[in-house]
Amino acid sequence: MTAAEFFRAFPLRAANLVWLLGAGASAASGIPTAGYMIWDFKRRLYCAEQGISLRSCEDLTDPKLRSKIQRFLDGRGDCPLADSEEEYSHYFSMTFPDEADRRRYIEQMISKATPSFGFLALAVLMKLGKTRGFWTTNFDRNIEDAAAVVLNTTGKLIVATLDTPHLMREAMQEGRGPVLGKLHGDFQSRRLKNTSAELQAQDSQLRHELVEACKRTGLIVTGYSGRDRSVMDALEEAIDCGRGYPAGLFGSRVENSLAE
Repeated sequence: MTAAEFFRAFPLRAANLVWLLGAGASAASGIPTAGYMIWDFKRRLYCAEQGISLRSCEDLTDPKLRSKIQRFLDGRGDCPLADSEEEYSHYFSMTFPDEADRRRYIEQMISKATPSFGFLALAVLMKLGKTRGFWTTNFDRNIEDAAAVVLNTTGKLIVATLDTPHLMREAMQEGRGPVLGKLHGDFQSRRLKNTSAELQAQDSQLRHELVEACKRTGLIVTGYSGRDRSVMDALEEAIDCGRGYPAGLFGSRVENSLAE
């Protein structure tokens, strides 16, 4: 289906569509991309081992600096290949082994973010009743902040995180919404999913609700790379021998940003 065909179909299907927003959707909001964060982790590891200041390796776009850092990491013998899917989770957990430190790092990365035009447009769809809800792998609060701007409140948006998965189940059962399921947690959650071991086992209750929602509705995927197997397994399970996604499955890929 072309973009033009989607735009023609959307008004007719909107009431039966939910959104899955990946990290790429937040890049325009000022949140660092996943690529930047990977190189930031690599730089921190390199500088700590070499006993030098981070300021001495400030320009992460410099190909010579990247090559030097990558040669150092390759020489360790315990790091993934450059550009592999394991880089983000490996270097994040290697740089910050403690979950609390990973949470603080993410909070710093998203502290200056403001909702982009795209998130404000999604909030308008909420106001018009043109969407049933959202799923996201992101830690930020772009959707909540956009709702506050457009709806003058976040009270109409039901948010379920890893700490409160029951809110998604209750909202689905009672037909309330719009709803937002944060599959990897919120940046202030007690639990986050951002390393290999954490991403391998998606929260069972939220995962179940994602599968069930996709069996009843259609899904629009944007900015999501499919980096973590747990979410992809849920999306594949929802196909349900061809019965899933009755209102369609639509996707576009945007540059990755945070915590795919």
